[in-house]
Amino acid sequence: MSTELTNLLPKPRFAAFRKRYFLRLATVFLVALTVLIVLHALLLVPTYLFARGEAVRGRAEVAALNAAAETTEEQELASRTALLRNSVAAVVARQAVPEVTAALRAVLAVPRSGIALTGFNYTAPLNANTQGRLGVSGVASSRDALRAYAAALGALPFVSAADLPISAYAKESDIEFTITLTGTLKP
Repeated sequence: MSTELTNLLPKPRFAAFRKRYFLRLATVFLVALTVLIVLHALLLVPTYLFARGEAVRGRAEVAALNAAAETTEEQELASRTALLRNSVAAVVARQAVPEVTAALRAVLAVPRSGIALTGFNYTAPLNANTQGRLGVSGVASSRDALRAYAAALGALPFVSAADLPISAYAKESDIEFTITLTGTLKP
């Protein structure tokens, strides 16, 4: 057999044959491409469904976290607001409290012969209905000087009571004492 093939078709028929050949080849290629695309689309359906489910789950989780964050933030905001309200109430209450400096000046103006003062302790009244306390500490040279000083402090107009413990009279001289003054402490 000869390896050389002879084409006996006339040129127009050969061109038509060639045209149909390439048309069939293109059709087979397009059908194969369409089958491949459909196959890949079918194989991507489970992945798409999984991704969609993950997206829905992620949105639900984000919504739950946002709700929890809003709740936490709201609780934190409520606690801060309550703390600020309490601070404002304390500041307003302190405005009605008498200043201790006027009371200390009045206590220091009381004659105190034989008395050496060593310290003061002030507790402000919590509101207008309660009384404040002022502790006056020191050393008295004798019982009589201590008794006279306690009586003079009790006679102040803004003091309702001057409490001196009885144990302060245990010594004869160099008596350490603390007198607690109770009252409005508004001279």
